[in-house]
Amino acid sequence: MSMDERAQVLSVAVEEVKGKIPILAGTGTINPQHVKEMTLQAIDLGCDASLVVTPYYVKPPQRGLIKHMVSMADLGLPVVMYNIPGRAGVDLTMESTAICADHSNIVGLKGKTQGLDATGDLDRVGKIRSLVGDKLLLYSGNDDTSPHFVMRGGDGCM
Repeated sequence: MSMDERAQVLSVAVEEVKGKIPILAGTGTINPQHVKEMTLQAIDLGCDASLVVTPYYVKPPQRGLIKHMVSMADLGLPVVMYNIPGRAGVDLTMESTAICADHSNIVGLKGKTQGLDATGDLDRVGKIRSLVGDKLLLYSGNDDTSPHFVMRGGDGCM
């Protein structure tokens, strides 16, 4: 989708539902400069937060993942980090998640598998919760395991 097409879609979303439900714009991609451009566009259009995936395929080290998430949060729009190691090829570790959680504009973590990681370990959500407390909202990306996810400390599913 081009930036103009994204602007059209986000503009309609903002016009139709702003103030009724939060508008979380997906602004993550492999290129950090493009993530920045999409995030700034989401800010300009009135979105409430951004969903920023770990950069896929390039497998940055943990310090690079932390810098990426913090840099996007520094732009001013609240960030929900999206950890999908099975697709991205890199896992935002629990320790790195806790470091990112110290940034006031990083507000959540979404995991695309049962336990916020590629292992399917539902206990990981409890471990992350113990590290971040209430600094982050924790979301599952799997409908089928969301009740178990919430019972172990998660906040919901998206």
